[in-house]
Amino acid sequence: MVDCRAVSTPPSDPGRTSHDLPRDHLVPVRRSGDRATSDCAAGDRTANDRTANDSGRSATCDARSSTDADALDHLLLALDAAQVGVWEWDIVDATLRWDRRTGELHGIELDSFGGTLEAFLALVHPDDVPNLQARIATALATGGFILEEYRVIRPDGSPVWLQWRGRAITDTSGQIVRIAGVCADTTELRSGREQAGRAMQHVSDGVAVYDCGGRFVFVNAVASRLFGRDPSELIGMPMWEVYPEVVGSAFEQLYLRALRTQVPAETEGYYGPLAGCFEIRLFPAPDGMTVYFRNVDERRRAEAQRAELITSLSSALDRARKLFDVTAALGQALTVPDVADVMARSARHDLGADIAAIMLVGEEGRIRMVSPTTQSDRVNHVLERVSGRATAATPEVLRTARARFDASRADYLADYPHVRTLLEVALLAGMAHIPMIISGRPIGVILLGWTTDQTFDADERAFLTTLAGTCAHAIERARLYERQRSVTEALQQAILPRHLPNVAGVELTARYLPAGRDVDVGGDWYDALTLPDGSLMLIVGDVGGHGLRAATVMAELKHAARAYAMLGQTPAAITGQLSASLTASDAEVYATAVVACLNVTNQQLTWSCAGHPPLLLLDGADATFLEEVHGPILGAVDNCAYRQDTVTLPARARLLLYSDGLIERRDTSISERLDFLSAVAAGSHAMGLDAACDRLLAEVAGPSGREDDLCLLAADLLGDQ
Repeated sequence: MVDCRAVSTPPSDPGRTSHDLPRDHLVPVRRSGDRATSDCAAGDRTANDRTANDSGRSATCDARSSTDADALDHLLLALDAAQVGVWEWDIVDATLRWDRRTGELHGIELDSFGGTLEAFLALVHPDDVPNLQARIATALATGGFILEEYRVIRPDGSPVWLQWRGRAITDTSGQIVRIAGVCADTTELRSGREQAGRAMQHVSDGVAVYDCGGRFVFVNAVASRLFGRDPSELIGMPMWEVYPEVVGSAFEQLYLRALRTQVPAETEGYYGPLAGCFEIRLFPAPDGMTVYFRNVDERRRAEAQRAELITSLSSALDRARKLFDVTAALGQALTVPDVADVMARSARHDLGADIAAIMLVGEEGRIRMVSPTTQSDRVNHVLERVSGRATAATPEVLRTARARFDASRADYLADYPHVRTLLEVALLAGMAHIPMIISGRPIGVILLGWTTDQTFDADERAFLTTLAGTCAHAIERARLYERQRSVTEALQQAILPRHLPNVAGVELTARYLPAGRDVDVGGDWYDALTLPDGSLMLIVGDVGGHGLRAATVMAELKHAARAYAMLGQTPAAITGQLSASLTASDAEVYATAVVACLNVTNQQLTWSCAGHPPLLLLDGADATFLEEVHGPILGAVDNCAYRQDTVTLPARARLLLYSDGLIERRDTSISERLDFLSAVAAGSHAMGLDAACDRLLAEVAGPSGREDDLCLLAADLLGDQ
């Protein structure tokens, strides 16, 4: 029970008096109907109290103005119409006064009410008495409000929920002298709230309802589980007392702003009191706040996993794109230095590496470095010294066939401290050594270096290992190509004549240029020989295709043509024999050729053209193509009889025989190219034969980018010297 005689009230606000408070006690006036005020003695007591509180103001009922009385009558009528009772508890004499409506709400006749706090609490359901006592004690201690719901059992046995709402009244000294308030039936409202509460119990979110003071009014089962407390421990308790850590938090700021602005708000983040990530939605109302809590830990984990998966897929796609790009570039690399350059570019652009090199196992097991051309000689030299030592990472990786990844310089020096100076000179920190393996055998090591420490995760290690495998196959292919090209070039150089014949009255010169560096050796050849009758035989041929096969067929045709010429056969007979030989060989290749026999004595030229570009005849600045074609390309038709023509050359004529590599370009028609050749040759007529040939190669063939090899055989008739 609450002892009203032992109440220590806090000092009042110095600037505030009882005159500023609402009406603080019952007034003995008569209402309409059957309700009446308390007895006259109570009215006199009330009047005396008011007189004391108002410090000498006249407070008798008769002294009131008729206007005040009318206003009070209207107020009491309004309260009666709303079925709201009025009560007053006099702290000084421990008297509790009710009006008739308050008695009716509690199910008793007013005359039978004892007029004490104990008599009132005796009417309250026992389960609700402790909470009501606690609220009264708080009001007495703080001088604040009382707001509490409790049950009473009517005489007919039906429970009724009532709401007791009041406020402490102080005198001029700040002492609490009365608590006055109203009482109303909230059974229906409580029933609606309970029905809503039952519905809220099935909501998957946690729901908590607070009053204007931040006290818990309702907590559903989910919220109770989240809070880790039974609803009975929370209802009526201020949020700030239950969870002190809320004070000053972002949630409190959001809560107070929503309460002040009456605008719903929401937030999401880690919520300390609930030890998890929550989506929180706040719905303010004039009498409090409803807050929904939804745990989003699973959703955030799923989002994080999805983001991680997307990042992983994006990273995988990016690595796949990089690998595709480097594979395509390596497919165009024909030599080992080309492979090293491609790998170095990829390492810099795709991996951010500062240096790169390829260490290959050469003959007798010696390690040689293929230095990228895009890297400084100083760095290349340092890398070669580091990797060339017997005790270094490169020999270890070659021996074990396992990649080595050193995240920092210290990691590398832990095993190989003797190369500290070299690493410092090269500014190397993180390093990677990845073996290049073919058929289970390491053929070399890719060395990558960074000037900063690195973290080699599993995906990056897998990417580097795949890159090393791609480079290994590219190097193996480049080595094979280099060997084949070396053999082919040697064969071709052996086939081409070392010296041109020295014939009186004729000056001869020849040129041969291989195709561009990314094109294999072709089958172009030229030959010049003096026949037994003193005539000069000139031959230029072109075997279709490139590589060793083309060079082999070229050698066969070249030697056959020379043999037929030495037997005294005519140009037409020679082209026919060459075609028949090619047809019978099943070589499945074709060739073109022009065979010309020059009689120096009478300056007659007899020639046979088998699908070859036409000879160019220069008479001073006049240029003429000998455009007759005497048969198809060699090997195209069985038993083909080729023809020939004869022309008498002018004195001091210049004759040009050439292969199509001199004139053919994909982006220009053959007729335009022939016209260009004719113009350049005519413009060079006054130049010596060697100088004229050099000019033709420079201007017509061009310095680079040729798709085919070419040969040029030129003859000047000197005439009378």
